Amino acid sequence: MHIGMVAFTDLRYDFRIYREATALAAAGHRVSVVASLFHAGPSPAWEGITIVGLPVNRARSLRHTYPSFWRRATQALKTVAPTAVHGHDLDALWPAARVAQQLRAPLVYDSHELWTEQSSLLGRPHVRAFWRLLERRLIRTADHTITVSQPIADELQRRYRLRAVGVIRNLPPYRAPLAGDPLRPALGLAPSRPVVLYQGGFLTENGLAEVIAAAPGFGDAALVLLGDGPDEDRLRRLVAQAGLEQRVLFHPRVPFAALHAYTCAADVGLCLIKGTCRSFAYSLPNKLFEYLMAGLPVLASDLPEMGRVVTEAQVGLVVDPLDPQQVAHGVRALLADPGQRARWRLAALAAARRFCWEEEAHQLLALYPLP
Repeated sequence: MHIGMVAFTDLRYDFRIYREATALAAAGHRVSVVASLFHAGPSPAWEGITIVGLPVNRARSLRHTYPSFWRRATQALKTVAPTAVHGHDLDALWPAARVAQQLRAPLVYDSHELWTEQSSLLGRPHVRAFWRLLERRLIRTADHTITVSQPIADELQRRYRLRAVGVIRNLPPYRAPLAGDPLRPALGLAPSRPVVLYQGGFLTENGLAEVIAAAPGFGDAALVLLGDGPDEDRLRRLVAQAGLEQRVLFHPRVPFAALHAYTCAADVGLCLIKGTCRSFAYSLPNKLFEYLMAGLPVLASDLPEMGRVVTEAQVGLVVDPLDPQQVAHGVRALLADPGQRARWRLAALAAARRFCWEEEAHQLLALYPLP
């Protein structure tokens, strides 16, 4: 089967698409990916996978960028001529659905989050209404809909009266912890200084302002924010205004192929997402499982999905992400007792054997049976 994927994302950092594409290729399918190209260099080279990069001007408004991308993606996907179409997220579903219909090919809608409830749509009712209308009209054309957590699956199924929505979690391929430390030398930190790590996007209302407010209570540990995003300038201003430049450090986003080494260099992993929108409240993010594979104890939000994983696997603590005092107390507790840290590490590494892509990929492969 020739599977044509389409996505409006930077493939250098989208580990979900990479995992799915490589798993399908390894199973014997031909895979082509049509995606936006946000940088001047070439598209990433994924072995055995054809990538068609469509340059996107990030300086332009999305109201202009999206229609342009949809037109070009539709044409590129038709040229690829797949026998099945896989649309990644709602902002790529229009060209995916259109080409699937024209080619009479089956369509899979892969919703990476509860798109219409994401934080960037808070206070923007007209924009939200547009996306909800688009999703309502297009989701019914999909032969299969999949998403990243059970609460999001339940919501999509209820909202659009779907027969079923599959869950394929954002689990990384299993990797053993790595020795070495690319993180502290890059930031000028002493080798012995504890690192409390947040890795991921700097997004509106994702809890990083509260984490920065809590940082003075982390003892001698440094808070490292590894990533980028639309809220980065505001977060840097918060750090400067509070005089926390020696306590809170920023590291640029790292391609996913190199990320594991950076994660393994930390001492604590933060997964403190605020439940200000249902997309956040229902989320089960990559970073949680990446921390487990690095053997890090995790401080997570007391939200249903991520809180359940941390509590049941006994790999850390859950706190109210809106309370900087709770966050600071949680970090100190995770760092305080070497014996307990060792037990959390062992529990995290054991959980990583279960929460890995090798245990999850079969659900994706079942959508695309080989002849």
